[in-house]
Amino acid sequence: MGGRMEEEGVADGSAGGFQFSGFGGCGIGGGTVPETAESDPLHYLHLLWEREPLGGGTGNPGRERAASPSPAATLLVQRICRRVNAGRLRSARLYRRSQNPLGKDLHVLKRLREAANANDLETVERLLEGGADPCAADDKGRTALHFASCNGNDRIVYLLLRHGADPNQRDGLGNTPLHLAACTNHIPVITTLLQGGARVDALDRAGRTPLHLAKSKLNILQDGHSQSLEALRLEVKQIIQMLREYLEKLGQHEQKEQLDDLCSRLQMTSTKEQVDEVTDLLASFTSLSLQMQKIEKR
Repeated sequence: MGGRMEEEGVADGSAGGFQFSGFGGCGIGGGTVPETAESDPLHYLHLLWEREPLGGGTGNPGRERAASPSPAATLLVQRICRRVNAGRLRSARLYRRSQNPLGKDLHVLKRLREAANANDLETVERLLEGGADPCAADDKGRTALHFASCNGNDRIVYLLLRHGADPNQRDGLGNTPLHLAACTNHIPVITTLLQGGARVDALDRAGRTPLHLAKSKLNILQDGHSQSLEALRLEVKQIIQMLREYLEKLGQHEQKEQLDDLCSRLQMTSTKEQVDEVTDLLASFTSLSLQMQKIEKR
């Protein structure tokens, strides 16, 4: 009837709803509308429609006609419909997000890679603490660890590894973070990656190991590029640390002990000449180790 709240049966548990005649449906799933005004949370809506007798009030008992809904009733129904529809849309969005990592989650993973590439340590840490996956890659297979390794940011590399980043994950070209760190000559990053579990069988696709990289770096230092004493000592120390991690993973403990001796000697240096002497000894050690590796491969 025109002015009556019509109810669909939902006794079998299927989705039900109510509708106001003349205003279309407002689908609210689940349950039936209570029949008594006291138990019906919307019983006040019944008051917005008044029945008047047919014939303008002269009255025939048992015969009534429904009055048209008032403007207040129309407005109230529209508000209810909007709230119900908004709630259903929110529920649908939450459900889709729980089923598929799209939208906000993908944005977070992209922000993590961008922050690592921009050397934004604070943002990387915040996103990781919020649960961002450090192994998530872009369409070229690059992870946040690839970007940080290529940029030489050992603090971000360490942070990513601590949160579960894979140091051996390859990008679309087959490069691991260690390969990228080697190509850009970032010794501290290589050391951190080795400590984090990076494989040492080959540093890059050309087969270069940390020994090759150390030799190249030491040749540059021996060429006499002007550096302060502290900067020179730091570079030599970083090379020693990298080689120690590398040899430790290879199980070459005797050679590692020789590096420990060189490190102790480096700490006691006070002049550039003394640092140069340690550099020469380290270069000789590296060349000898490379020769031994070649012999072992034959």
